Amino acid sequence: MSTTEDQVLYHQKSALKVGDIERYVITYSPSHRNSKLSCSLSMMESFNKSLFLKLKNVSKSTYSANYIMGPFDLYCDVRSKDYFDTQRVVVSVEKPQYESQLVPQKKFVVELMMRQLKDQYVWIVDVVSGIIFSTDNHTSYELTLAFSKELLKCKRYTEISTEWFNVHKINNSKLWMIPPEVVESSKPKHLIILTHGLYSNVSADMLYIKEEIEKQRELYPDEDLIVDGFTDNVCRTEKGIKYLGVRLAEYIIKLLEEHSITKLSFIGHSLGGLVQMFAMAYISVTNPDIFLKIKLENFIALASPLLGLGAHNPKYVKYSLSHGVMGQTGKDLGLHRSKSNDNVPLLYSLSGEPVRSILKRFQRRTIYANCENDGIVPLYTSALLYLEYNQILNSLQEFKQRKHAKKKVSNASLITSVTSLVTQPAPPSAYIDDPTIGRNPILHDKTYSIEDCKKLKEKYGDTILKPYLKHKVKDMDESYQTLIADRLQESMNWRKVIVALPPDAHNNIIVRRRFTNAYGWPIVNHLVKAHFSNALENISDNTDNTQHNNSIEIRSNELDVSWLTTLDKTSPGILSSASSLIDRKWHRRKSALSNTTEETLKPKTST
Repeated sequence: MSTTEDQVLYHQKSALKVGDIERYVITYSPSHRNSKLSCSLSMMESFNKSLFLKLKNVSKSTYSANYIMGPFDLYCDVRSKDYFDTQRVVVSVEKPQYESQLVPQKKFVVELMMRQLKDQYVWIVDVVSGIIFSTDNHTSYELTLAFSKELLKCKRYTEISTEWFNVHKINNSKLWMIPPEVVESSKPKHLIILTHGLYSNVSADMLYIKEEIEKQRELYPDEDLIVDGFTDNVCRTEKGIKYLGVRLAEYIIKLLEEHSITKLSFIGHSLGGLVQMFAMAYISVTNPDIFLKIKLENFIALASPLLGLGAHNPKYVKYSLSHGVMGQTGKDLGLHRSKSNDNVPLLYSLSGEPVRSILKRFQRRTIYANCENDGIVPLYTSALLYLEYNQILNSLQEFKQRKHAKKKVSNASLITSVTSLVTQPAPPSAYIDDPTIGRNPILHDKTYSIEDCKKLKEKYGDTILKPYLKHKVKDMDESYQTLIADRLQESMNWRKVIVALPPDAHNNIIVRRRFTNAYGWPIVNHLVKAHFSNALENISDNTDNTQHNNSIEIRSNELDVSWLTTLDKTSPGILSSASSLIDRKWHRRKSALSNTTEETLKPKTST
């Protein structure tokens, strides 16, 4: 007679598309397993036993090298419900385990140990899609649970349904669903919009930030926090800031109308910071009354190229950007001057009205910028140019504590950053076990006033960009970046938080994956405490009277807003075009093969 000891407890087949994440909550209750035994005896019987979990990427091995259509890998982590990434792991059974890149036909086996006398054990398993470039393809996987490794090899599965063992599966939509109690609540609502960057997504890549903010809900007994993001810009990020911003704006307007929002905050990563700025401007022009009814709380940009990416790149990179290798987005970031926009870059227009008036109304404006190891967005553009560079360099030297510390703030390397995205370097296990062993990566945290920026400009003059200019650039490109920085800081304060993170700093800063990008934990923790603590209710970075700032009206009829409302023709970049082309050919081939197989298997009819 078979028992649960020699049977597979759970087996699940599933598939994930771009941005998908599936969470499994595994609950094992030894006290309920043997009703004939007392609770304490049942727990003793389970003591020193283990469950075994196997996750296998069942996609074809030939998909491994097909990055343009994928990549077809998976990220997975397994952690106890009692695990917190801010605390030291004291008991080995609480140590989380993870696999950064589970490639096709590879498996990830984890032992879920029971070395404590507990009435109930709960583990959380996250499985995340690694697909970046395609909305059509998916990565298939199988998840199996049993009491022994040998049982994980079984080809036949009979799932066990008992009161002492349960697996609850949660998909994307449930993880991001606004709780019904919040929807039905009559309390004031604070909407926090998260926006992803280039070749990224909100649902998986910014989930860590979302859940960390939601932990603060208990600090707001008289207010509901709603954290949300727009998911339909995924795989469209090459189509330009205007295209992405309009779509985001329309989604925000819908949310504001549905949920009676009283406060609004924005958190944008990389390109997402610029997309949010455009969305705010578009809303103010098409629905001018909206921002007059809502209190604007936080505008937060993490590693965002606020001045574009023109000056520091070599000539061939700038040529590629301006000629559409990364689509319209590449042109926007490369400060391409468009005839449809009065022959000025879009980012220059974005640094003027109505964006400045909207930004001034936020209680807090904060920039998080990487000073090194960010091969996509260099420090000068993510920090709006004006900084105490010498002070930051001294802090960096102290942080590294070595004789040969860098004598200048490092420049960007696009190749290094792309390589990091593919290979995903991870922190050592010692850091995961005890994150307190790492030094605080925040080198510099200061609110720069209007006067501070003026003094820095006088101090450095036109030499401030020179350390970043490895290659000869047009004076026009350099002057536009300086002008954008001036326009965004001439009438408002900005808090600038400069951080030193290991590679891949650009994704570490948002903790794109919980453990692979764990170096970013202190940054997200700082962001949450600095902006979503109830004690901040009456604290503002604005020097002007808050009432005055909140009463600013944006009169679109007094401005030339054609650059906002006139939609240009967009074209995808090379990666998107190549991915779409290969996708179409691949699916046609699969369809033809399927039809051929069906014809072959049809029974022949006699005549």
